[in-house]
Amino acid sequence: MKVLIAAGGTGGHIYPGLAIAEKIKKENPDAEIIFIGSKVGMEKNIIPQFGYPIEYIRVRGFERKASLETLAAIKGIFDGLNDSKKIIRDHQPDLVIGTGGFTAGPLLLIASRRKIKTMIHEQNAYPGKTNLMLGKRVDRIAISFKEAQKYFPEEKTFLAGNPVRSEYHQIDRNDLRKKLNLSENQKMVLIMGGSQGAGSINRSALSLIEFYKERTDRVIYHLTGKDQYETIKKEVENMGLATSGRVYVDAYSNVVHRLLGAADLVISRSGAMSVAEIQAVGTPAILVPYPMAAGNHQEFNARVITDAGGGMLIKDRDLTGDLLIQTTEALLRDESKLQRMSQISKELSIINAGDRIYDEIKKLMEN
Repeated sequence: MKVLIAAGGTGGHIYPGLAIAEKIKKENPDAEIIFIGSKVGMEKNIIPQFGYPIEYIRVRGFERKASLETLAAIKGIFDGLNDSKKIIRDHQPDLVIGTGGFTAGPLLLIASRRKIKTMIHEQNAYPGKTNLMLGKRVDRIAISFKEAQKYFPEEKTFLAGNPVRSEYHQIDRNDLRKKLNLSENQKMVLIMGGSQGAGSINRSALSLIEFYKERTDRVIYHLTGKDQYETIKKEVENMGLATSGRVYVDAYSNVVHRLLGAADLVISRSGAMSVAEIQAVGTPAILVPYPMAAGNHQEFNARVITDAGGGMLIKDRDLTGDLLIQTTEALLRDESKLQRMSQISKELSIINAGDRIYDEIKKLMEN
């Protein structure tokens, strides 16, 4: 079986593709999997690290306002369609899977026209534009929240959940904390704003770092996103904490499962994959939804956890350094509450999302 997976742009599209690929290879070791992306997304750096080949098509996203960039994006549609035709012709795949983002559009469109089996995976309760466009054309639609059903044809849509890589289900907390040199009395806080970073979280995090400056029982791992990495790193250096062994600043991490597994608390945006990974590990969370997300889907994602008691929700407009300090410290002091939050969060995880998707792949291949 030869499978093309279009997964590009941000980690929220790339990592579900990797989880699906991992499941396919586990069940069908002879399967040939090739990722399709663009050179303007994160996939060019992430996919090769997992050992999969990747090829590129010329596409780019649209700006919100008309500009020369919009014209370039329109040209990119035609370039992407031509590149997709060539890729389909060269590889003759049995199945093409898209996990959202503008990379998936032209490839899935051409594959559906050529009567090749197709599937898309939608991570959010409110679907992205590409998947909304493709919904009427593809053979199967995997959704992660039942609320997304109303946007797609019912007869070919199924509830899968968000698949995460097996590492997220194989966490040894004690071993991970030992590898990070965390002592029993130290509480570790992981701060992350998604692959693009989050300005409001990063700014408030600096206040939290400053507050814990003299505390040896508090350790912070701060993933800033690439655009704000240098600024945040410089601020931490100015606090004299860069070499303290208690504050670690990185732009991004490909081993987030290890950090989540070791953390006592995570402060995060609530993109669908971040929420799925947090649930899979069962890390207590303070979630700050991105307020400009389409359909306000990040707040919905967050409420899946927070309304059940598995985390705390702070709206972006309400987030301040003082509020983050107050909320974080109150949670870290309440071990029983952290344990309850962890249990609730983990119980909410759809742990067999990969199985559900692979079952539908098998049905497709049998028809």
